[in-house]
Amino acid sequence: MPCLHTSIPTGSWILMTGASGFLASHICLQFLGRGFKVRGAVRDPTESSWLLEGRFKPYADTGAIELVSVPDLGADGAYNVAIKGVAAVVHTAYVTNIVPDPNAVITPMVTGVRSIMNAAIREPSVKAVVFTSSALTASPLAPGVDNGTIGRDSWNDAVLEAAWAPPPYGMSHAMAKYPASKVAAEKEVWKIVERLGNDLHFNVNVVSPAGLTGEPLNKKHIEGQANWVVHAYRGNKAAMDALPASFYVDVKDVALIHVAAVLDPEINKARIQAWGHSAHWNEILAILRRLRPEKKFVDDYPDAQHLKVSIDQTEAVALLKKWSDKPDKNYDGWTSLEDSIFENITNPYLEG
Repeated sequence: MPCLHTSIPTGSWILMTGASGFLASHICLQFLGRGFKVRGAVRDPTESSWLLEGRFKPYADTGAIELVSVPDLGADGAYNVAIKGVAAVVHTAYVTNIVPDPNAVITPMVTGVRSIMNAAIREPSVKAVVFTSSALTASPLAPGVDNGTIGRDSWNDAVLEAAWAPPPYGMSHAMAKYPASKVAAEKEVWKIVERLGNDLHFNVNVVSPAGLTGEPLNKKHIEGQANWVVHAYRGNKAAMDALPASFYVDVKDVALIHVAAVLDPEINKARIQAWGHSAHWNEILAILRRLRPEKKFVDDYPDAQHLKVSIDQTEAVALLKKWSDKPDKNYDGWTSLEDSIFENITNPYLEG
């Protein structure tokens, strides 16, 4: 590992919300590998006990990782006990319900931000709080239109307005809930930061990834709706047709950016866009055919095009280069899409 000055000492406790998630589990592993301890907040520790087994077991055996129950992330005081004594918080948890009523998704996401921030404000040991947002908070990433240039003040306000449109609620409301909840939650983060200013005793950063690819650590990470590579591998045209092009980033890269956003004392109040590679389905299908030449995949899409959007990811790449343990001087930051897809489909959880 690189020998770098960190904002918190090695051996400190990190509170990881939503610890059993695809991204969160990798963040946990990376902190553990660097000598930190992880307190994983999950809805049901019994269902998430795999975080104490397999690759996590050596750390569990020494007490470096533990699980705590936070069944309702939007409840007032939800993290008051879990946050005791931690040096940093990484808040990846989100409401997974895809339902039409915005009050069932957006409202608890915002109250969850308030809950974790209020708990951090009351806990003097906290030195850093990092929130996981989404590329969709800055842009709709819509195909066939010019999405413009993404900057610090870019917001996908249209999806928030669509989600809060008055009832009757239909499926269009439901589909807008995830990006809308991320927009609302991230705006709440910055609202609190602006209101409290220098009174905050900890750094606050936000990391916004696009579509995640790479190694799953549990079977449920393969079966999730957002596992886009698996949709292509299995020929799930309904899911593929809805997203002809996007940006894809390896989960380990995004995990490392979260770690850096906690540990790097020079990073504060950053809105880090971690989108990775622009790609359309034909490029992903070509990689899958190279990796699995014996398997039949769906036909290429006619007139496939990349998304029309301009994004500066200099900050994310700089953090990857600074905090990575890769010795290659020519390391350019992002894991290649092909290497990431290889790990996505080469695991014990993928069937057929």
